[in-house]
Amino acid sequence: MNKPPTQSTPEHDPETEKLPIGKRIQRTVIGRRLNPFDPAVFHNISLIAFFAWVGLGADGVSSANYGPEEAYLALHGATFLAPVLALMIAVTILVISAAYVQVIEEFPNGGGGYLVASKLLSPQLGALAGTALVIDYVLTIAVSIVSGVDAVFSMVPPDYDFLRTWVAIAAVVFLIALNLRGLKESILVLLPIFLIFVITHVGLVTYGLISHLPDFTVRSTENLGLASDMVKTEGWLFIIGALLHAFSMGAGTLTGIEAVANGMQTLKEPRVRTGKRTMFYMALSLAFLSVMLLLNFFLFQTPHVEGKTLNASLFDQITAGWHIGGLDAGNALTSVMLISAALLLFIAAQTGFIGGPRVLANMAEDSWVPHRFGHLSERLVTQNGIVLMGAAAIGFILFARGSTTVLVALYAIDVFLCFSLALLGMSKLWYQKRKTDPTWRRHLLISVAGLIVSLVLLGIMVVLKFSHGGWLVVLLTGLFLLLCLKIRKHYREVETKVKELDDILGTLSLGESTVKAEALKTSEPTAVILVQRFSGQGIHLLLSTQRLFGGRFKQFIFVSVGAIDSGRFKGVSEMQSLQDEVNKETEKYVMLARSYGLKAESRTSCELDYMAEIERLCVQVHEEFPNSVFFAAKLLFWKDTFWTRFLHNETPMTLQRRLMFHGLQFVVLPVRLQ
Repeated sequence: MNKPPTQSTPEHDPETEKLPIGKRIQRTVIGRRLNPFDPAVFHNISLIAFFAWVGLGADGVSSANYGPEEAYLALHGATFLAPVLALMIAVTILVISAAYVQVIEEFPNGGGGYLVASKLLSPQLGALAGTALVIDYVLTIAVSIVSGVDAVFSMVPPDYDFLRTWVAIAAVVFLIALNLRGLKESILVLLPIFLIFVITHVGLVTYGLISHLPDFTVRSTENLGLASDMVKTEGWLFIIGALLHAFSMGAGTLTGIEAVANGMQTLKEPRVRTGKRTMFYMALSLAFLSVMLLLNFFLFQTPHVEGKTLNASLFDQITAGWHIGGLDAGNALTSVMLISAALLLFIAAQTGFIGGPRVLANMAEDSWVPHRFGHLSERLVTQNGIVLMGAAAIGFILFARGSTTVLVALYAIDVFLCFSLALLGMSKLWYQKRKTDPTWRRHLLISVAGLIVSLVLLGIMVVLKFSHGGWLVVLLTGLFLLLCLKIRKHYREVETKVKELDDILGTLSLGESTVKAEALKTSEPTAVILVQRFSGQGIHLLLSTQRLFGGRFKQFIFVSVGAIDSGRFKGVSEMQSLQDEVNKETEKYVMLARSYGLKAESRTSCELDYMAEIERLCVQVHEEFPNSVFFAAKLLFWKDTFWTRFLHNETPMTLQRRLMFHGLQFVVLPVRLQ
């Protein structure tokens, strides 16, 4: 007897009124639960290319608030290199974006650098790419929030500077709550801010360039003299070093590219076409704003003013003298642009909250991180990943004491490590396809070009930023990777031991049922066994109840709930497939019990909160069969270590506590593992 899919809840939900006050507050903040079996759910939370550009591309677009500025200032007076630097950044964006379009085509279900490195190189290199991505997404949240707070506080008196760090932390907490509501709702809330930023910035920098384009020749002549003097006094080595340093500082504008390949599951069908269109929007906006800002800095010779961003100084220069009646229109426009810039940086943190949990969920499926990071909440989001990303970002903010400079020094190293691994995998793929794909040369050329650019940038950033905080990123990436290897090793050892039990008990023939499929009697003693897939653990439970209770139970009910996690949540067909799989596996227990002359049936369901669903089914069964006893298996290790407690949830013990509170008899039988 299977539970039918839950229907969509109307806006006035009578069930909510019956909930405890704490649960009602949670539902008010996070929103009502969504039905994963409802086809409209997948339509509603999927993003068209434009919304995907907002949610996934805000990271790159918002870096215009600090990327070009850091790159320009890193020239150390060699401002004549700004046009060359702008061209280098634009070409780099286009090359890496083109290379990642191929990732989208080959991996339409998402995964990004983690999946590419895992499939095309090795699982270990995939884990390295995954750890690098997770840390980079955490830093995306931290640096975006802190930069946004800096933009806001640049418009208030310095007496309030002591609040910067706490305001940044509060902003992270706010975004955690916003993301727990679900992806599309957060995008729609932030859409107007994104549009204001893009329209005002694109319009103003375009006007600035056009209005001062006649000065380009004059500026070039002036800077040629400056270049000649600098070559004589500092030498070519200094100039090349300044250019490479500035190039590495401006590379922060590239960090949003990975988000599209990683977030393919959030895009509307056809996903490949939507993903490619999103990548086009992102690459175009990244390149345009980066180039235009650098050229404007060059033409206006924008000075660095203490306590003021370079963008703010440039906007003041462009809008100087703009008045409408008695209103200083230029100052008003600059204020609007700075506020929208600050808010857009908060949107950029969305990239971390969208991409980071997805990487963790993919790694959880492969047992690199605890499996709980693949579980979905009632709002169909990976809430454990969202909370972890937010908490880690707060840790980085506290470490940096709210300093953008410190965070920028940590930024972008890991994303180019991931770029390098992903494009190395793609280069290997196209080389392997040289005999079957006539277009392999063109694809290989694009992948190799992107790989070379990524490796060069990675090397430059590690060398130049290592002593300025880059060592911390390298250390954390290494420690995270070691932790993943340890977790994976433990899961594999447990799987091996469990498989040994499966090999012993799983060979039992189901045979022919000796009992007809007759209805169970509600008054007879009934053993209710909680199972998952058909395995040695479930068979062990069935045999143990007979052995320990001397044949007291002649009828059995097998209860199984399929957990809907991020790996399953890909469409209605996947949901139905999960339900069919749960039914099929549970029916095997029914057939086995009947082959022993026992009466048996099953109760199955699929739910997001599988603990609550198991509890509901058990209470329902007990109401129908009051003379029932419930059984569950618990893995018993020879030593109770940190890993056994951390990596293996206490589902049986938690259920025992819950069901015994309802007055049910619950027995936990150990399954010993050496």
